[in-house]
Amino acid sequence: MEVLKTATWARAFEAASEIAVRLFGIFVVFLGFDFLLELLNASSSSQDLLISMLLLPALYILKDSYIVFEPFTVRAEFYDDKISVYRGIAPRVKDTLEFKNSENIEIITSVLGHFCSYSTVRLYSPGGYVEIPYVFGPEDVVSKVEKARIGT
Repeated sequence: MEVLKTATWARAFEAASEIAVRLFGIFVVFLGFDFLLELLNASSSSQDLLISMLLLPALYILKDSYIVFEPFTVRAEFYDDKISVYRGIAPRVKDTLEFKNSENIEIITSVLGHFCSYSTVRLYSPGGYVEIPYVFGPEDVVSKVEKARIGT
């Protein structure tokens, strides 16, 4: 068994940055509409309505804040004939895929992942897929999977 090394701090930083940029976007929208309301000499109740309308999208973005901590819960174990990926705290999910069942392999790379050499690798099988998130050296992982698939 080999434990694959995953990007924890880099991915957590990237996830936190994504959330901050989205919240900043909502703030820019608020400033724009607030400026328009001032130009139209709208009442203060219009400004309260604007705040309440933008509160729901902000809460929707904050709902996904768990993705900042998710990289710290990932553990990928590479065996000779299968791969097991553990992720999450509550619920703790274990995905396992035998290499003989894999049909397709996909590599998904984010912007920071491109610079830090990590990606998410998806192994597809007839019943679904197993995701190996934020793994360093994704090409090496893919070549190991292909060698193991041919060997079985």
